[in-house]
Amino acid sequence: MNEITLCKRELDAIVTFVSKYPSSVDYVKISVDSSSGIGSITKVSLKTVTNGDMVEITKTITDESSW
Repeated sequence: MNEITLCKRELDAIVTFVSKYPSSVDYVKISVDSSSGIGSITKVSLKTVTNGDMVEITKTITDESSW
């Protein structure tokens, strides 16, 4: 089992991002990269249809600037 710890600001950012695509989001993918050893980069992705094409949109929630 993997655990991801998110702060309230990160959860709010994820909800805000997903809320922009209410009719096309069935699920989201949250990925966390902590390979730097200093902090974690958190990204959220969703799949949606744009102009008839299935696309994946990814937004960085937390990056190096917050360390």
